[in-house]
Amino acid sequence: MFTFSIFRSNDKKKEEKAVLGDINSNMAPLGLNHPFLDGCSNLPADKDEDIKLLRVWLEQQPHLPPLTDGHLYLFLHSNYYDLENTKDTIEAYFTIRTTSPELFSNKSPFAKGVKAVLDVAELVPVKKTTPEGYRVLMYRLVDYDASKLQFNEALKTFFLFNDIRLSEDGLSNGYVVIFDMKGVSLSHLTKINLSSIRKFMSYIQEGHPARLKGVHVINAVAFMDKILALIKPLMKSGLIKLLTIHGSDLTNLFKEVPQEILPKDYGGEAEPMSVLHAEHRKMMESKYEKWIEEEECFKMDESKRPKSSKKQCILTNSFKSLAID
Repeated sequence: MFTFSIFRSNDKKKEEKAVLGDINSNMAPLGLNHPFLDGCSNLPADKDEDIKLLRVWLEQQPHLPPLTDGHLYLFLHSNYYDLENTKDTIEAYFTIRTTSPELFSNKSPFAKGVKAVLDVAELVPVKKTTPEGYRVLMYRLVDYDASKLQFNEALKTFFLFNDIRLSEDGLSNGYVVIFDMKGVSLSHLTKINLSSIRKFMSYIQEGHPARLKGVHVINAVAFMDKILALIKPLMKSGLIKLLTIHGSDLTNLFKEVPQEILPKDYGGEAEPMSVLHAEHRKMMESKYEKWIEEEECFKMDESKRPKSSKKQCILTNSFKSLAID
């Protein structure tokens, strides 16, 4: 497995492009930094041995794409530098993303389906962190017409947004996620694709390289019990413990996320959600189109998986079966 740093000098870019093209014929030559477009300033200096051990393991995993040191630091960091858990996350990340093209392919910010979602929903990174250094991500509908929202495209846009946040945020202490349910109706609920929601829940819990610290649902709808009945069987105990449901009273939310760092829509001091969403959308469109195109080239090749990797073969087959269930 070819090792290359997240920080690359200009005079080596052409050479690395050629090497990448030779390593995996299914992968287009790359010209940008992955997974951190602008590099990462807080890579730990004492984890070289972990990187070396992962490189040794990767040499025995020909089905996986070539990964940068930045990828390895991201996966290690999200697993608190536990090597075995990191390996499992890497396998799950590429298995789910490769076998779920309906959720992870063609997710350019200019793709028709993605643009439609960004027109009816706001996805916002709060600029200030919590006292613990956690980053806060907020999601809500602004157009409540369910006919304008396609479920798979909504999940795809969610993944696009989160991939870009990982790139922009570097090795974050953790994330707190806030879903505002205002405007969600039973008509939205009927659009849920069961296969896709299973893949979504599996990816978030097994493959997403981020430290999730809290999930808050605010303005919970009257039929929240129906939603929970649908997703709770797919949730592991760790995620269930992170989930908090709020009505319109956000007093308890503000105990974990200071109100002053939130947008003005929620009584905070930050700019309104609409402004932050428009700002982030413009950034995605101007900065990340090519990067997303390259990112989608990082896929596994199941035909090259070692026969001894039984555990992960089972994982792969389980995700393939989701489309049939």
